[in-house]
Amino acid sequence: MNYRNPELQQQLANEYVIGTLRGPARRRFEAIMFFDAALRRTVRETEAQLLPIIYALPEVTPPASVWRGVSRRVRALRPAPPMWSWESVYFWRLLAGGLGLACLVLAMTLTLPGQPAPTTAHMALLADPQSHVAALMARVAPDGHVRIATLQDLGERVGANKSLELWAIPEGGKPRSLGVIAANGPTDVNRPEAMQSAAVLAVSLEPQGGSPTGAPTGPVLWVGKLVDL
Repeated sequence: MNYRNPELQQQLANEYVIGTLRGPARRRFEAIMFFDAALRRTVRETEAQLLPIIYALPEVTPPASVWRGVSRRVRALRPAPPMWSWESVYFWRLLAGGLGLACLVLAMTLTLPGQPAPTTAHMALLADPQSHVAALMARVAPDGHVRIATLQDLGERVGANKSLELWAIPEGGKPRSLGVIAANGPTDVNRPEAMQSAAVLAVSLEPQGGSPTGAPTGPVLWVGKLVDL
C-alpha cells in the first residue's frame, strides 16, 4: 500500500477523523502520521471540514449491548500486575515473539569524516507485553539518535514521584539506560554508545529522576523489538 498517494492519504484521514479506521490499521496510520508532517496537516484540514458536520448530527442513544461491549473492552485493556522480571524466562519469551511492524519512513544517513557511516535506521513499537497495546513508538537514526513518542496518555501509569526510563538491550546483554523520557509527547535521546548492538527497547517505571543504580529497579511496562526500516 502506497501511503504517499495523496488520494489514499485523504481516504485514510477521512476514516481516521470519523472513527471508522480502527484496530491495527488506526495504530499504523498514527505511527506513519507521527513522521509525516504533510499527513498531519491533511488530518487537521479534514477535522476542520468533517467535525462540524458530525457534531451537527442528532444524538442517538446507543443500545445497552453497546455499553456492555465497551465495558468488556475497557476491562480487557486494564494492565495486570507484572508477572515477570528482567531475569525471568517468561519475559524473554515475550521479547522473542516480537511485534509486527510495517511503516513507510525515509531512512536518514549521517556521514562522519574519515569513517564509513551506517545507513540503516531502525524502528520499534513498544507495547504492554500482556495486552500488546502499543504505547510508544521509537525511531533510531543511523547515528544512534533516538526519537521516542507516546501514542497514548501515559500520565496515569507514571503517577506522582515516578519517572519513565528508556533502556536499550543488546542480545544476551544487560540493559543500558538511555535516560528519562516524557509521559506525553516526544523525547529525543542522543546516546549512541548505549545503542550499539541494541536489539530491544524497553521502558521501566523508576523513582523520580531515573534508576539510582544504573539498572532497572521498577516494573517493565513496555517493550519492543528494533526492526530495520
